[in-house]
Amino acid sequence: MIVVTVAIVFLLTMALYNIALVLTYRAKRGPDPEPTALFSDADLPRVTVQLPVYNEGTLAEQCLRLAAALDYPGDKLEIQYLDDSDDETTSEIGKATVEKLREEYPDITFQYLRRGNRHGFKAGALLYGTERATGEYMAIFDADFIIPPDFLRKTIHFFTDPGVGAVQARWDYVNEGKSLFTRLQANKLDAHQMFEQTARARSGRPVIFHGTAGVWRASALAEAGGWDCMSEVEDVEITVRATLAGWRVVYLDNFRLLSELPETINGFLRQQMRWRRGWSRGTAHYSGLILRGDIPWRNKLDLLLRIHLTWGPIGALIMILSVLPYFSIAAKYGLSLPATLLYTSGLVISLVTRHFEQKTLIEDPNARAPIALHPLLKFLPLNYLLFSMGTLWPLTQATFEGFWQKPVWEVTPKSGTTANSPGHHALIKSRRLPGYVIGTLALGALGAGLALYSAWSGFFLAGIFYVMLAIGCGYIGIMLLRFFGYYLGFPPASAPPPGPKDQPPLPGRTT
Repeated sequence: MIVVTVAIVFLLTMALYNIALVLTYRAKRGPDPEPTALFSDADLPRVTVQLPVYNEGTLAEQCLRLAAALDYPGDKLEIQYLDDSDDETTSEIGKATVEKLREEYPDITFQYLRRGNRHGFKAGALLYGTERATGEYMAIFDADFIIPPDFLRKTIHFFTDPGVGAVQARWDYVNEGKSLFTRLQANKLDAHQMFEQTARARSGRPVIFHGTAGVWRASALAEAGGWDCMSEVEDVEITVRATLAGWRVVYLDNFRLLSELPETINGFLRQQMRWRRGWSRGTAHYSGLILRGDIPWRNKLDLLLRIHLTWGPIGALIMILSVLPYFSIAAKYGLSLPATLLYTSGLVISLVTRHFEQKTLIEDPNARAPIALHPLLKFLPLNYLLFSMGTLWPLTQATFEGFWQKPVWEVTPKSGTTANSPGHHALIKSRRLPGYVIGTLALGALGAGLALYSAWSGFFLAGIFYVMLAIGCGYIGIMLLRFFGYYLGFPPASAPPPGPKDQPPLPGRTT
């Protein structure tokens, strides 16, 4: 009973925190902040553009050409191609493109850098590049991001404020309309960008750097200890350390860079599980540092709440699986009313939070087409129902793995990524199911069984939780089965063809 109560109280705290962020966003949404001053053209600082790549295939040429097309004085621009690939295709494309661009843009400095090992993964590559960089500022882009020519012109001037350590642009997506699955992902990530990033930035709270589509002040990186990271979420680690060192991250909600969402369920889950393992390590390592940090208590508590969101799936799983036993024990000892109130408040607050998130997302002037639902079902937060409930097992598993498993970097499948390279999961042929697939299917079946039993025994509130669990796990589980070749009477889900798609043409350089 004590463990269950702690889990419910934890989830209620997080739900109330999320409601506060949604209300903050609704109160403070609007234009992005403006720089306090502007650099003159003659005083524009030198910038190093860092492109960390790992088996990115044809995206290697795209990201290099987009970086070279930036509207910025060439004699103040350095581009580093940080090649960690273990397939020769990406390396050959990168080398050849760098040589071509050196001829096309003789005023820009290009560096092709390849390490002898992959120690530290992306963080290690960034550290290797930063040690060899000549820029006062580091602009970082993953290979699938479409870099607009005016990116530096819109971000660099914020550094006239000596307290700004980094500037982060919001993500957008070239393939969000591909399917219901990608639209749900886009909604999930939009909620994160608006409520966990914009709301916190505009209320003076710490903002987490996203690892790409941003610029860092080199001195802020150095003061934060550099890219010395022990997990797969190097962006979170450097943000925490920079915040504790007194630096601030500017977040631009209305300046958005196109990127690509995973189009396969396995690619999405591998990405989410990798992040979750990293968050687990970060939570264990940085909680004490934050408490001892010399920053306002308001920011300490906010950072602690933010990094401890990683425990959400574990708390939700404990709460849902225990609801029927909890009600049974409470009824036995005459505690039915307190138990009902506790669970009802958890359910209502969670659903209300997700409903207002969805409502705010739809009100966004750049909102995506709303997911078609029957008018009577418009209140349903599909993202929460299908994703948050359906991924409980994989994310819980990954959260625990983060405490004992060594960090592993797996490239998130994208169009153009080298299909048969190590770590690529878009075209898996094996019908052998990983443990997280079996766990998701078992959890969905258990939810369906417990929902029926709850209805039969008269615990209808418990039944609601189990129905949600069965629907979410059923949706994710069926998608995973189809991915691994078990079609269940449905047509097979084909893998995306190689090569870029649904992307705008590459812009030319402004001269």
